[in-house]
Amino acid sequence: MNFDFHFMMIAMKEAIRYTPVTLLLAFVPFVLGILLGTLIALVRLFHVRILGRLMQVYIVITKGIPVILQILIIYFVMVQGFDTIADRFHWSLHSKDINVIYVALTALFTVAVANISETIRGALMAVNRGQYEAAYSVGMTHNQVLRRIILPQALPAALPMLCSNLIGIMKSTSLVFMISVVDLMNAALITATANYKYLEAYVAAAIVYWVLNGTIEKISLILEKRFSVYRKEGVF
Repeated sequence: MNFDFHFMMIAMKEAIRYTPVTLLLAFVPFVLGILLGTLIALVRLFHVRILGRLMQVYIVITKGIPVILQILIIYFVMVQGFDTIADRFHWSLHSKDINVIYVALTALFTVAVANISETIRGALMAVNRGQYEAAYSVGMTHNQVLRRIILPQALPAALPMLCSNLIGIMKSTSLVFMISVVDLMNAALITATANYKYLEAYVAAAIVYWVLNGTIEKISLILEKRFSVYRKEGVF
């Protein structure tokens, strides 16, 4: 077996060219996942009736289904659902006219919310319950307790797991090639279709993913050190 390093560099250049698409697919679901995931975590933490149960069912189902299946299911549901509505109301716009990147973002967001909400819920549960009681005893409202006492302690504690969540989403973006989204992975594979040098293309994509995730890990370690200094100084 002759490994073509020259072709690997060609595939890597093409993968790097589409890296912004992969970053978009990772960071948009991650940021939105933190916002909605925090709300879901609070709903479950304080046992909100009905809504808390629904969120628990949603998380159990989402975490129990492979990401690739979720992407494909959401793709066909969105495509067929949109075409059905378009035909019913006689729209000229159909699913084939819509960029599939929006389907990929929706699918990855669905996965991200479930995982991130569990991360944040675990961090919230780690905060001593006595701090709630102490805050209420000095006249703080429920919102003030969350905003000033609980979340400033819970979110830094959740940082390592949030980093893992982001890396997990980043790796899951490699699956969107199944619905024809041209991202880092698909760009590398397209270069190999002419000469079937798929091994070189896979290795090129793997190197780019490794650099991206290594950078995220490094930034996370820097943030952890900074927050640990603040905790020692009593800021949190």
